[in-house]
Amino acid sequence: MGWEPGQRPRWVQHAIDGEGGPVYAMATRPLVVDELLAEARVRAGAGDGDDAWGGDDFLEPLAVFVRSVEEEADLHIVGRWRVREVILRALENRLRIQAYVTGDPGVTDEQIVAPIIVTGSPRAGTSVMHELLALLPGTRAPLAWEYWWPAPPPRPGGPNGVTDDPRIPLADRDVRLSAALNPTFDGMHTQGARVPREDPSAMLMSFRSDVLAAHYPTPSYSRWLAACDMRPAYEFHRLVLQLLQRHHPARTWVLKAPGHLAHLPLVLEMYPDARIVVCHRDPLAMISSVTSLTATLRWGHAASVDYHALARENMDQFGRNLDAVLTHRLNGVLIDAQVVDVRFDEFVTDQAGTVARIAGHFGIPTGDDIEAAVRAHLAPKPAAKSGGHPHSIDDLGIDIAAESKRFRPYMQHFGIPDELSKS
Repeated sequence: MGWEPGQRPRWVQHAIDGEGGPVYAMATRPLVVDELLAEARVRAGAGDGDDAWGGDDFLEPLAVFVRSVEEEADLHIVGRWRVREVILRALENRLRIQAYVTGDPGVTDEQIVAPIIVTGSPRAGTSVMHELLALLPGTRAPLAWEYWWPAPPPRPGGPNGVTDDPRIPLADRDVRLSAALNPTFDGMHTQGARVPREDPSAMLMSFRSDVLAAHYPTPSYSRWLAACDMRPAYEFHRLVLQLLQRHHPARTWVLKAPGHLAHLPLVLEMYPDARIVVCHRDPLAMISSVTSLTATLRWGHAASVDYHALARENMDQFGRNLDAVLTHRLNGVLIDAQVVDVRFDEFVTDQAGTVARIAGHFGIPTGDDIEAAVRAHLAPKPAAKSGGHPHSIDDLGIDIAAESKRFRPYMQHFGIPDELSKS
């Protein structure tokens, strides 16, 4: 049958049909780096000095991304409006963060101690794992609204320490736009201001982030990102965490990104005492799910989606990541004391038991009743138990036999069951 994107929301189609009115006039203008930098300065109230940016390592990836958007992405009018706002918010955030740190240099003395980092195959339960591990006593996961606008740093307050920061409703409207652009996305991934957020959202201010590559068909930028030095992204990520914890009691960060697999030596350099949780799944079951999700994200912004090309792109990208984690386990970059491997089938069968096993491995207390806490958290999340949205590997146009052979060493080493043969 093949992948079907479904109908666009009426407001999006109206805009594409030229009925958006003057609100979309800016979206038709070319993206020009110097103009974007100047507008961000005005929005942030920043001065003219180059030091306001905290360095210039973001300029090359910004230029690569802008050029890729203009030459390759084929965005519709709403997609162009959206990408401009994403770029401007990232630039404005960078300016605000640097201004705050200049005024409070003690931010950079904050210690990020022994974070728990969830990574692994996408669509292998990493998002749910992120949320569940953040239920453990003394932990904290960065929320979407905190990564969306980190400066000034949030302060605890309200009942049970839950803040009523005015940025929360603003962030909620913004992060919910993924579903507004394509309503089927709600069945694939939870979105909301108070939902834990992946680390690439903090790396966005460095313009070295797979968030951009996922939302917009920008192959030149994706190739640049795969080959670049990611140190500036991880340094900025650490700065954001330092900022977010500035006014809070010390708690253990629970972090997450499947993309960390590609950069584990750098991750461990930045966070030497990190505790790593790697989620594993049959790559051929994963690839159809992640391609469906990514296609849906891109359909919300682009005039069309080449589903087969996207499947190949995902297969290559995530295949490199899985090759990397196997190599790092074999060569000792990841040692047993520092990592817990979690198979998707085991996690789906027993989420509470998996959380308890991870906590026990790292010597983290689970609290009085972790099973009840996990059960209560998952109750409104049927997709976390059922496996999510419909998708099929038959729609991808890939050589299943060849890919199965490629991933056999990975599957065998981690004892991952073949999901396709059971379907």
